[in-house]
Amino acid sequence: MGRNAVCAAALAIACGAGTLALSAVPAQAAGWRNVGGAGLKYDGSLDRVDFGATNAGWAVGAAGSFFSPQTKIAKWNGSGWVAQAAPVGFTPTDVAVASASKAWVVGYNIGGNVGLYWNGTKWSKVPYPLVGLASQVAAAPDGTAYSVAGVDPAAGGLSAVLRWTGTAWADAKVPLPASSAITAVDVKSKNDVWLAGSTSATGTSVTGLVMHYDGKAWKRIAVPGSLGVPAYQGTLYRIVANSPTNVYVLRVRQNAQITNAILRYNGTSWKTINTPLNTAGIGLSADGRGGVVMLPVTTGSKTQYMHYNGTSWTTLSGPARSGTVQASDADARPGTTAVVSAGTATQTGKKVPFIEYYG
Repeated sequence: MGRNAVCAAALAIACGAGTLALSAVPAQAAGWRNVGGAGLKYDGSLDRVDFGATNAGWAVGAAGSFFSPQTKIAKWNGSGWVAQAAPVGFTPTDVAVASASKAWVVGYNIGGNVGLYWNGTKWSKVPYPLVGLASQVAAAPDGTAYSVAGVDPAAGGLSAVLRWTGTAWADAKVPLPASSAITAVDVKSKNDVWLAGSTSATGTSVTGLVMHYDGKAWKRIAVPGSLGVPAYQGTLYRIVANSPTNVYVLRVRQNAQITNAILRYNGTSWKTINTPLNTAGIGLSADGRGGVVMLPVTTGSKTQYMHYNGTSWTTLSGPARSGTVQASDADARPGTTAVVSAGTATQTGKKVPFIEYYG
């Protein structure tokens, strides 16, 4: 997941989005639109996307089966999405990009967790410990990267926070309170790292938990309100740190008696913003202007994007497609005020991956 991350009355993201090749994104009225490429032409899912710089972006997905996964990696080359080969077959769960010469993919196969590292020339397999399922990874432009893994941490199970050492993933040694599970990570720099999750130290109730590293020490930031009780709890699924005084967390109710919401931290206190129609979100991205774009669960032929600009919600749809369409991840494109999303259209007998773009 990126750092993680349209016009005015629509999704208040500025129309000017930098220099995206016209052959890939033709000039047209503001709105979410399709961006193609040879790297997206396969039968399978596209699950995560991340940009570390204006033209340093990757998207990942999978085809095949659990026992014989086919890793799909697509790289933005400045005009379209092109396929790259993976050194091992696995199911990616997330991708993070620091720059054109530093990127990471994490995931799993039947043999355990898998980590890949991009050195500017090729993808190589790197050590990733068996600490539950590798679920999220985030990176900053300075090359700092963290990953989260666990055994069903969204339900209060065990979790681990890992840090990239330069050659492998290792325990980040975060001083978490007892009975804690970390479910989200965002990295802005080596001196600005954010984690979100939950703790159930009492054994009878679950509360939200945010941890912040300022380069010297980890600080715990309490999240007010309840996430439910053990086994019937919500989760803090994504965290987006626009700045230390403008942090958003996506709260998903799951089976708890709470609302779906985004929580906003201003450096001192939290504000709960319920989602439109209590809609559950599965992704959260910065919008390039201090707000966030949430990806709701959809069941129709168009993606939906719910934008919170700091004051109110607006909703836009993507282009019409065949099948049941779901955008699963989004990221702001650095150096622009655009947002890129990745998803899959499920049709009879096949899955069609896609990339959509606003800006």
